[in-house]
Amino acid sequence: MKNNLLLSGMLFLVLAFSACKDKEPVETGVDFDITFNASYDGNQLEKNKGYMLGSTPIAFQRFRLYLSDITLLNGTEEVRISEIEYLDFTPDAGASNSSVSPKIVFKNVPEGMYDGIRIGYGVKPAFNAKQPSDFPSGSPLAVESDGSFNFGLSYHCGSDPVYTTFTFNQHIHVEKDHTGLNVTFDVRQLMMNNDGTEYDIMANPYTSSDADDTRVAEDVMSHFDRATTIVQ
Repeated sequence: MKNNLLLSGMLFLVLAFSACKDKEPVETGVDFDITFNASYDGNQLEKNKGYMLGSTPIAFQRFRLYLSDITLLNGTEEVRISEIEYLDFTPDAGASNSSVSPKIVFKNVPEGMYDGIRIGYGVKPAFNAKQPSDFPSGSPLAVESDGSFNFGLSYHCGSDPVYTTFTFNQHIHVEKDHTGLNVTFDVRQLMMNNDGTEYDIMANPYTSSDADDTRVAEDVMSHFDRATTIVQ
């Protein structure tokens, strides 16, 4: 009888261990989507279209953007919903010259009312030190930049000193079946100074290849605060 009791006890422990091992973690939160848009002076951006920046004609072949550490804010609480995203508003294989509007669905975002969102513009230094080949296929950071441009205006703002974060204070409602966010980047605003004058693109047509010369890149990136509109 003693051996039978011992065997029964052992059997109970094995069953209990198996039940805990097979239990799947319970996922919390809801799907929350953000649609990203590119515009020029309030209208959908079109590549290769002639625009006017003051008295200067300008056209865009490519508009691509990395965003890092997209974080919802609620007082002192921070909920990072994405570590890195790559947005190509002007894909080479696009159906037309109209810019596309990538929609990204973030999984398991805690429900609630948030009072702001913080966005990093560019690739944060922890990732920027690596090469595209260091990341698995399909990762946003596995994308190579060919560095070729057909126009004389070329801004490549990818170095560590240029990485910029902005916080936008507004109410954001995260709830199942509730409307997500629309985030729009107005390229014309990127070409405007803080005092409302046009950025001198003729004097500053491109960013320097010298890693220590980040003046133009920092100028352009500092305009993203005004160039970004967030609506829910």
